[in-house]
Amino acid sequence: MGTRIAGVLRRRLRWRGRRAAGFLGLLALSAALLAWGRGVTGYNQQLLLNIGASIVIVAFSYAIVDPLFEELRRSRVEEHPRFDDEEFSAHVATATSMVSIMDSGSHLLEGAGRDRFLRALRTALGNGVLVRVLLLDPDSAAASQRAEEIRPVNVREVIVDNLRRLNDFAEALDAEARARFQVRIYDASPTVHMFQWDDKALISFFPVGVRAHTAPHLEVFVGSPLGEFVESRFDELWRHPSTRRLDEYICLPLALRYDGVVLRSCAVHFVMLTDGCCIDGSPIVDQLTDHGTGPLEVELSRPLAVDGWSGTRYRLARVDEDAQRACPGSLPTASPWRPRSATTPTAARSRSRPWPAARMRPP
Repeated sequence: MGTRIAGVLRRRLRWRGRRAAGFLGLLALSAALLAWGRGVTGYNQQLLLNIGASIVIVAFSYAIVDPLFEELRRSRVEEHPRFDDEEFSAHVATATSMVSIMDSGSHLLEGAGRDRFLRALRTALGNGVLVRVLLLDPDSAAASQRAEEIRPVNVREVIVDNLRRLNDFAEALDAEARARFQVRIYDASPTVHMFQWDDKALISFFPVGVRAHTAPHLEVFVGSPLGEFVESRFDELWRHPSTRRLDEYICLPLALRYDGVVLRSCAVHFVMLTDGCCIDGSPIVDQLTDHGTGPLEVELSRPLAVDGWSGTRYRLARVDEDAQRACPGSLPTASPWRPRSATTPTAARSRSRPWPAARMRPP
């Protein structure tokens, strides 16, 4: 809500500032002409006094009429037959304050246009723009429902690939730009498709049978009633308790316990499999070596459903060599973390040490 209010205030202050500058400029011009008219005589004096007095009337007319034209401008809606990727990327590259995207899985991160869009994002971030991306949770019921609506598109694969691309992009940014690049994942029925740059946005609703970017889009001002409605929906989902940050989806924060004592607190990559969950044990390889998996317990920062059990505390079990080899092959469609995260350091491949990957099982 705070971001939305700040955006509304910025737009209103910008419009009021422009209006005040125009009004004061006309008054200053009028005063200059009237002062000039006092120093001359004859026809020139009459001309300057008449023009100066007319400009005073124009200034006050501007102050009254401009807000009406502003409201008409803000309420104008332009329809586009489909989403223009190249044009939107150009808008992103020239944005000055904010870029916001709300989608299920974004086509902008697919195909030949992906590099162009990511370059535009990098340019915007370099200009100090706040970039917010809100995508649907690939494991949510809403994602399954959307997949039924637009078969044969694999919605989950599309979103997971989007998240992987965004994570790679974020990791390549410097600390300052990364702080302005925010990605979150929402768990709700997707209702509106929104792409905002500064005070304008492209809006569409999710059609049945086709992906949203192929449907007609409305170009509106964010300050219009429709724009404010969609912006409020974005803000509601952005701040909902069930919405997660990208790093919370990519990694699983946990505390590793042995006999009730916390040995290590860290975040690990993980992959959900059909029969459970495997975590990347590289960050806790020393504890695995010292204690083995049997007596160790992990406490998660949020409940996770694993093999019919939902909770925050799990036991660890060693992953054998065959299962370890199988994990990397399942990663591209099972988790957005990269296959290299599942590779095992050479020193850890020895049979005298446990494999870095471990399976979580209910207590």
